[in-house]
Amino acid sequence: MAGGTHTHRAPLAALCVFCLVTGGAPAVAVDVWLTTGDRSSLLDQQQDLIFEPGNGSGGFTITVDPSTTYQTIDGFGASLTDSSAWLIENELNSSQRDKLMNLLFDPESGVGLSYLRQPMGSPDFTASGFYTYNDLPPGQTDVSQSQFSIAHDQQYIIPQLLQAQAINPDLSIMASPWSAPAWMKTNGSLIGGQLQSQYHASYARYFRKFIEAYAAEGLEIDAVTLQNEPLFSPSNYPGMTMSSAQQGDIIKNHLGPEFQAAGINTDIVLYDHNWDVTSYAIDQLNDPGVKQYVAGTAFHGYAGDVSAQSTVHNAHPDRGVYFTEISGGDFAPNFSDNLVFGVENIIIGNTRNWGKTAVYWNLALDQNNGPHLGGCSDCRGVVTIDTGSGDVTLNEEYYTLAHASKFVQPGAARIDSRTINGVVETVAFENPDGSRALIALNPGNATRDFRIVEGGEHVAYSLPGKSVATFTWPTRNADFDNGGFEQLGGSTQGWIDFGNAAGNVEASEEHVLSGDYALELFGQSNGPNNFSGVSQGMSVEAGDVVRATASTFIDSLDSLAGTGNEVVMKIEFFDEFGGQFGTPDLIEEHQITIADALSANDAWQDHSLERTAPAGAKEARLVFFFFQPSFESGSVFVDASSIELVTNPLSDLDLDADVDVADLLAIQRSGDAQALADWELNFGSGAQTLAAATAVPEPASVVAAIACLAFVVAARFSRN
Repeated sequence: MAGGTHTHRAPLAALCVFCLVTGGAPAVAVDVWLTTGDRSSLLDQQQDLIFEPGNGSGGFTITVDPSTTYQTIDGFGASLTDSSAWLIENELNSSQRDKLMNLLFDPESGVGLSYLRQPMGSPDFTASGFYTYNDLPPGQTDVSQSQFSIAHDQQYIIPQLLQAQAINPDLSIMASPWSAPAWMKTNGSLIGGQLQSQYHASYARYFRKFIEAYAAEGLEIDAVTLQNEPLFSPSNYPGMTMSSAQQGDIIKNHLGPEFQAAGINTDIVLYDHNWDVTSYAIDQLNDPGVKQYVAGTAFHGYAGDVSAQSTVHNAHPDRGVYFTEISGGDFAPNFSDNLVFGVENIIIGNTRNWGKTAVYWNLALDQNNGPHLGGCSDCRGVVTIDTGSGDVTLNEEYYTLAHASKFVQPGAARIDSRTINGVVETVAFENPDGSRALIALNPGNATRDFRIVEGGEHVAYSLPGKSVATFTWPTRNADFDNGGFEQLGGSTQGWIDFGNAAGNVEASEEHVLSGDYALELFGQSNGPNNFSGVSQGMSVEAGDVVRATASTFIDSLDSLAGTGNEVVMKIEFFDEFGGQFGTPDLIEEHQITIADALSANDAWQDHSLERTAPAGAKEARLVFFFFQPSFESGSVFVDASSIELVTNPLSDLDLDADVDVADLLAIQRSGDAQALADWELNFGSGAQTLAAATAVPEPASVVAAIACLAFVVAARFSRN
């Protein structure tokens, strides 16, 4: 590894790593992700904010109170319908399929969808005709469900569910039938009709068989509803009506006892239809015989108002509320209006009205809003797959879900936050790991200024009109996944670019060490003294040991050989978060060369740099810097990058969690020249003076004082 150390102001603090330094708590960084109605930002990560003391002033105040908690969140997602699964299986190659599934379900590199509502049998969105799990010729029956089979789902639905679960182990699945098998119904058809009462017990067995069959495939069904949209009878696709009384009878006398006898813990959820009717669920929850088996009530958003969820919750606050279906479509073509509606009603309104889930309809449809048989001809999927090219379009429903699913973990608790209807509408959560997430919507046209206030500290933000932002905190770490360039199908989001970045800094699939993308830094042959790069920071305090790592690759077809081009990796320390380079905000900077004319081609090379945050440091910034002195081309790929706080510094040879004189003495006694060189790379060549000054063991405080004094004296004499 080529390179050296370049130190600016206050080098003594870096060398005297064990001096007794006091300071305040590290600044808390807030990640910000933005989607605007004009599409200029689409889940783009913004520059971090830092909490400042006090409540601040100016704009609206959005207080967050984690001491007041509400419902627990189960997840956010959509339905992997027969149409969606068929498209993903048959219209994408394996590489495209994996890329899309990771984009949808990976919490780090994608948006972490965590809840799927799966049709039991076919709805109108099917690519292989109408079916249930026990279809028989006319005149035949199978009360025991001995011919029950999920063979259809095993073709392409179950494999994709298993892939989604492997990508996101926190994935939950709800199942809902559109129709019972035709032989169980009053009209002998999958379309229309009702379930005959003589088959209530057999229908309960049908559900049990389904749950057991999916469990045998490795898929746990977390919840079921008895009937999709029980108050609607479709005319051209599977469906059936089911009265509140009939649903209650099935649950109380058949399904609940069937599950109980079989030891099945799957939740049973009532209703599963629009907000405009609340009595359906309340009437059954009022019956203790039904309620004992019921986990809650599910709603759709095609009619009525989201406040209906609170009506049912208030009547039975010991039971949950689930939002299970809404679809976008060509009937609503305006991106910004759809974004506002979705965030306002399905994300914020739903969860502020006790919703544990937020689920859109089809996960994926094609460019013709299909495949489908009957039903909705202009519904839009969360994503659109072009069957000609395999290209995937991320629709407004994707971004609506992403602002929650990527940041609100299953098991999160909704916490109290101020919301101002029509101005700045919010909902807040505390995740199981203790982090917070606040989703804020500006539904109007004008930019709104507001402050997020929690625990006597605040951050300020200006949110454009018809836009949504998600804020997450606390975080002291930079945002890396698979090297830091995987976000949203490959990008440098989360990084700040500088210099002549246009055309010279990009995420590339050409040479990759981890994940799907690496950073590519270019030198162009059309101008002198070109430089460009990216940086990303993390919050630190004095004494923190910061380690930066990265790997580089140079393609021999675009080599740096024979040029003056150079790429360096730097750690910069600033006395405030977001401090400006080239100003007194910069306390120190340290760098190593990670690629130059002498670097090997066509092989990945590993690099690391470790430094201790000096007195006054509030931010450590990782920088990759490409310098092109004059009219010389070449490019370098950077991947597997990280910057992190470490408790086991490379130079802590005695493993006591401190880098101090004892470690240097151990190196000197060992005679290991490479170890001594590594020490000097990280802590300076004057370190031997320290060893001489402290060769006689002393109490720790005395050693520290002598060591610091020796450094100060040596440094002062060396500057004169």
